[in-house]
Amino acid sequence: MARPYQKANIPGPEMGTSVSDPSVIANLLKTPKKKVLIIGAESLNWELGEKKVADYFIDIANKIDCHVVSTGHTYSYLKDKIELGKLYDMSLINITNRLCDKEWSGLNGEGQYSMAIFGGHLVFYVSQALSRIKNFTNWVKTVELDKYSHPNARFSLPNLSDEDWKLFLESLIEKL
Repeated sequence: MARPYQKANIPGPEMGTSVSDPSVIANLLKTPKKKVLIIGAESLNWELGEKKVADYFIDIANKIDCHVVSTGHTYSYLKDKIELGKLYDMSLINITNRLCDKEWSGLNGEGQYSMAIFGGHLVFYVSQALSRIKNFTNWVKTVELDKYSHPNARFSLPNLSDEDWKLFLESLIEKL
């Protein structure tokens, strides 16, 4: 298991798993669970080669056919690249609160989500959102796709270099 990217991130007795095999994450994302992908503003700042990280997340969202929540200022970049009716705009705190509400009926009114996938967020910010979901729900499994190990996510990547992260995301997209 990878060490948490943040050294002081001590998650308690329940820790998530770092997954270094893209096939495992692909199989998780292909499950028939109701999923939402939450894309943060850092995905517009980070680039792998000549491609924005947001574009990798767009490819993933389109392959797994899920709802997408844009946080920060990502909506204007995503609006023409995500299918109509699948993209929503709200803050990370707002979607975290809703995911923790057992009575919430989802973005389309058809029920709560059973999987939340995160990517493109500042490490310390998303770590707190993942901690809240982990500690206050038992119905939402979390997957973190950024290049940092997050012990508060049920599944996250190990700490990766940019090159390894690029290869991981490309392989993941190919396997979906």
